[in-house]
Amino acid sequence: MKLLKSEFLKLVYQRRTYGLLLAAIAISTLATVASPIAVQRMSGDITLALNNADAVDSIYSKALGGYMFVLILGVFIMASEFAHHTAIATFLASPKRSRALGAKLIMAALFGAVFNVVATLIGMLGGVIALANYGVKVAPHAYIWLDYPASAALIGAVLCVMGVSIGTLIRNQNAAVTTAMIWIFLVDRLLALLWSEVGKYLPTGLITAMMGLHIKVDSKSTGISIDTTNYLEPWPAAGLLLSYGLVFAAAAMLTSMRRDID
Repeated sequence: MKLLKSEFLKLVYQRRTYGLLLAAIAISTLATVASPIAVQRMSGDITLALNNADAVDSIYSKALGGYMFVLILGVFIMASEFAHHTAIATFLASPKRSRALGAKLIMAALFGAVFNVVATLIGMLGGVIALANYGVKVAPHAYIWLDYPASAALIGAVLCVMGVSIGTLIRNQNAAVTTAMIWIFLVDRLLALLWSEVGKYLPTGLITAMMGLHIKVDSKSTGISIDTTNYLEPWPAAGLLLSYGLVFAAAAMLTSMRRDID
């Protein structure tokens, strides 16, 4: 309990924590508010483009975009210990490293879930205001008001745990953040776009599947096609994403107990 309290206080008293939360809220809100503007410019008539519940759902789904900052928060939870040379004191306070790291993983899951839920709810509220401003009368499916925040909680918890694991494996803070961003924004998304049979099992594909979005776009001008109709169903996707978190947590445990700390 003392270790959990210690990790809780570390996060609560760091201004960086609130900066990442505000960034997550800003990205989620901007995504939902800007999406109707983009639809209006591309279609000319937003009421025709958003004439069914599935289309309106896709606008609200943008509210889950703040998870990138949850991943960064997870990286900082562990990598900052090495950057500021406090890791030795942390592990000396608890000679059993598994307990210290376990406390970090638990707090990461808790803060990650809360961060993502708060950002998602505020982002969805932004979507309500933006769509009302454009006169969109079609309502989204009622289940998204429960499903999207619940998905946000799981996504936030898992990605923050992954971030801690990356920060444990890559002890240089800048390198860890850069690696995490390249993976989640470039490699993961490119595979989902260019090789969907593999990409649908990666975190980005699983997050899309959890939102129940079935999108099929074939652009002849760019040669890019997007098809999420064959993605997993929400529950299997959630289970696989949770498995990712458990695997990353186990990897962090194994590496932290075997490597020297200087």
